[in-house]
Amino acid sequence: MPPPTTRDIRYIFLTPRPNVALMTAAGLLGMTLKELKADIEDGAIVAVSTALGMRLSKEELIALAMEKWDQSVIEAALGEDAATVMPQAIRLVELRARVPRYQRDVLRELARRDGTSVDAVLTRELEGVASAHAEELASVLPGLASALSWPTWAPSETSGPSKCSSPHGEGLHLLREPVEIIRDS
Repeated sequence: MPPPTTRDIRYIFLTPRPNVALMTAAGLLGMTLKELKADIEDGAIVAVSTALGMRLSKEELIALAMEKWDQSVIEAALGEDAATVMPQAIRLVELRARVPRYQRDVLRELARRDGTSVDAVLTRELEGVASAHAEELASVLPGLASALSWPTWAPSETSGPSKCSSPHGEGLHLLREPVEIIRDS
């Protein structure tokens, strides 16, 4: 897979368009149109039907970029614009932790095997923890539900959660649907 260009990342995150043509999306994501269409047919990617034909929504494109590339690369490409398109809860922060040596070695090996960074492996694992405990943590961490479901679902102050379906199944990459928190009154 070719590395993403700053131009491609900035287009994906900063375009004012609600959706893009499949050919454009494939190019931005560094894949062929044939690969993109196969992923759509398999249900791994959700395309929308418009008057202009089948297209990818901006949210789907952002979610795919977040799955495909290290977030540090995305934030570096966006520069100061990252603050305008990514919720603060999603933005990267530095975390220092002391862990047993074997856990450090496991993280390094998983990163090497996956061709990614230790940061990306740790983020993926912590997303799973956050998802598993979302209901109990929501009362003490306001914004957790919207952070887990970004970019597809962002609640406004005037509307409640909106439902969206996801072919991406169980597990958490970035949740593609809202986490519904039910509180006893």
